[in-house]
Amino acid sequence: MSTRTRPLPPYAAADLLAVVVLSAITLVGLTDSFAGIRWVLVGVAGVAIGLAWTLTLVTLRMGLGVVLPLLPVPYLLTAGLLALGSSGLLLGVPDIETIADVVVGTVGSWRVLVETAPLVDGEGSVLLIPYALGLFPAGAASALALRSRRAALPLLPMAAGLVVALVLGVTDPFSTLLQGIGFGLVSLAWISHRGLRFEAGRRSDAALGAVSARRLLVGLAVVGLVAAASYVVVDQPDGQRRFVLREAVAPYDSVYLETPLSAFRRFRDEGPGSYTNLADRKLFRVRGAGPGTRVRVAVMDRYDGTRWYADDDTSPDDFTDRFLRVPSRLDNPARGEEQLYTFFVRSTWDLPWVPTIGAMQAFEFYDDYASDRLPDLRYNRATDTAVLPGGLRVQEDYVLTAIPTPDKLTVRMKPFRRPDTTLQEAAEFLDVPAQAWSLGAKTQMAAVFRIADRLRERGRYSDGAFGWETRFDAGQDERRLDEGFVNAPIMVGNDEQYAATMALLANRIGVPARVAVGAVLGRNGVIKGKHLDAWVEIRVANGSWRVLPTRAFMGRRPPKRDSAPLPEVRLPPEQRPEDRPQQPEPEVREEAEAEDRQDEAADQPLPRWPLLLLVPLALGVVPLLKVLRRRRRRAASPTSLAYLGGWDELVDTAHDLGVAVPRSTRSAQATALGVPRSLARDADVATFSPDEPDTAEEFWALVDEGRAGLRSSARPVRRVLAPLDPRSLLRRRR
Repeated sequence: MSTRTRPLPPYAAADLLAVVVLSAITLVGLTDSFAGIRWVLVGVAGVAIGLAWTLTLVTLRMGLGVVLPLLPVPYLLTAGLLALGSSGLLLGVPDIETIADVVVGTVGSWRVLVETAPLVDGEGSVLLIPYALGLFPAGAASALALRSRRAALPLLPMAAGLVVALVLGVTDPFSTLLQGIGFGLVSLAWISHRGLRFEAGRRSDAALGAVSARRLLVGLAVVGLVAAASYVVVDQPDGQRRFVLREAVAPYDSVYLETPLSAFRRFRDEGPGSYTNLADRKLFRVRGAGPGTRVRVAVMDRYDGTRWYADDDTSPDDFTDRFLRVPSRLDNPARGEEQLYTFFVRSTWDLPWVPTIGAMQAFEFYDDYASDRLPDLRYNRATDTAVLPGGLRVQEDYVLTAIPTPDKLTVRMKPFRRPDTTLQEAAEFLDVPAQAWSLGAKTQMAAVFRIADRLRERGRYSDGAFGWETRFDAGQDERRLDEGFVNAPIMVGNDEQYAATMALLANRIGVPARVAVGAVLGRNGVIKGKHLDAWVEIRVANGSWRVLPTRAFMGRRPPKRDSAPLPEVRLPPEQRPEDRPQQPEPEVREEAEAEDRQDEAADQPLPRWPLLLLVPLALGVVPLLKVLRRRRRRAASPTSLAYLGGWDELVDTAHDLGVAVPRSTRSAQATALGVPRSLARDADVATFSPDEPDTAEEFWALVDEGRAGLRSSARPVRRVLAPLDPRSLLRRRR
């Protein structure tokens, strides 16, 4: 018994080529998400498997009702070997466990991708994403192309694949607009080609017939609908986020993590009997960093009236401010050379914060036994801080590859152009001190330093651990920072109160600020609890964060029990905020500031609007080529070639206008076109006569009249679209 097969339909190669090109354009959207090239090979394999499966079933005379529902079969049978690298049974045949891994991985791989900072390693379940985006759209589109006579229907799976790729990608890949243009042009060409074939088939013409205006308009409408539907995920106006899934899913919840700032008294001597005290305990030893290197443990960028804490999505213009899983290599741009730092854990560190230096590029545990904790590590590229639930145990040493970042702050720098309105409103209870202590400052940055000076001069230092000083409570709530600190008869606190207050005061006057906890390394690289400090980070004009060190705003003198009360913080009557004139900021020029402006300009993405010029340029190529072809034909030598070119020009005009031209003699063609048969006779005489005509100008004048007659009898839509029709440029000459 033989199996009946069916040959592929004509022009199947053109349909398959279009599917391959559109699949490539779709997979390009993942370039900024994955590292390496393995994901590319997996995606290509998916396209190949999808096409092979469809071609096999179509050749076996299977219909769409069988081909499309069976597409998951090759995916389940091959994804384990090609994407997950599972050997399965014999010769790659998957076992039940492998198929279960494919199903579970397909359901959860998208979340792993969007919760991991780019560039994601090309291994594990995330490779199921490019494999599925290659196999399913290519398989479905090729099946519809080979079995359906609807010109635009095969485009729908490819458009769905493009949307999925863009939604799973990063917020601002440079390839997005190029994808939109490329996908639209290839789609339009494919739809037009299919429409021509079906039109020719209805007319029983073996050649490609002329596409009707209705068919071309339908193709244009489909492409327009795809572009409109993709607008939300392809591009957005300036200042708005393009929708991607990694910005829509709920981020890692860092709000309720205990911060080193809230636990700061554990890092100071609390006397005997405190078993959780870390003041004199060796916590870490850092190798590879010199003295003076600043180690950042945690950054707190939100205040809720009770405490400072770390949050996600706090910056309106920085889309990297989320705690994400860490791949083997981070896409975390910074200027400078990479350096290697090794952190040796010397005591149990039960806080969920991992000390880091600069802009981290890679993270790995020193010993393999701790590597199973890597999936739990989260890193925030906006604050350059890392979180590991459960903290670090002794000997869970780790190695950082990082780029040191500049952190020096000077009074001549300008603050970031936009204040953090959320923190500015949260600091309203400190409005009077902020205004009173910034009086006389000529710039916002000068006001920050003036406020810091006032805090340091008025304040006294105490950890509230011994004797009568135990009255000075820990905490950062409004009551503790207001009447318990700034407006108290005696202003006493430690790093916790000083840093929390300083950051709020800076935000209140419109300068973005946040609180950080860390240590400045000494010569031996050892970090004890007592070495940890809390400082304030100020955002400057180029978007970077610079350090306002603890010594700039914190008083070090101990309090005296019988010291006189501090005067109440007030604004002079003549300097009320509503009456005080605005001080213009003088222009300050400094080399460092000039470098900051250059850095800011360098960080700005390239404008996208020049890419839009590709559309009119692409549309203008065909008319330009036709004009050049017409001039070449008219000036051809010898004159007989000019006659032959004139007739070809007439026939090409008819093709562009959708007029069917028979493959016959010129006389028969003249009858079909409705032009005088004498015109065809003159062309034949000039072509086959041994004598060359003197000139072809009169003949070309008659050709122009014939072309004008064809255009006048055509429908208006055809007349408009005829110059853009490229088919006459590809028509074979007899």
